[in-house]
Amino acid sequence: MLTLLKSPADHVVALHLDGGIDQAALTPVIKECDERLARHDRISLLVEIERFGLITPAALLNDIGYALRHLGDFEREAIISKADWLRHVTEFSKHLVRSIEVRHFSPDEREAAYAWVAEPPRGGSGIGDGTDSRPTGGDTQPPAAKRQQV
Repeated sequence: MLTLLKSPADHVVALHLDGGIDQAALTPVIKECDERLARHDRISLLVEIERFGLITPAALLNDIGYALRHLGDFEREAIISKADWLRHVTEFSKHLVRSIEVRHFSPDEREAAYAWVAEPPRGGSGIGDGTDSRPTGGDTQPPAAKRQQV
């Protein structure tokens, strides 16, 4: 089961994973991400993993599609888990997707994970030179409107 948690900051979507993921569990998470992306250029994720389960094919395809459409929209992901093998997966993923900074934290480091992921986004797309894409001067369009124009 995938459930939303109280977020440490408005640009952070916080989740708890305990078991499998199906489309019904994924839908509110995607909605929450969309709502936060309407307010922020980039958002971050915090995932507390209690236990892994299976993900349905429909949920997996939806998750991958969403991630690809929003590749530059995520700043950080903090993964909290006692599974040490996830630390190695996290390190490996840094070489695959460079637009998001991912860190693994043990349950004892939970407070540090929340503090790290709550740091304000740097701005920009996270891809390329890291230029700040926040509105300046006369540019008052919300982040979601700018993304739709691209």
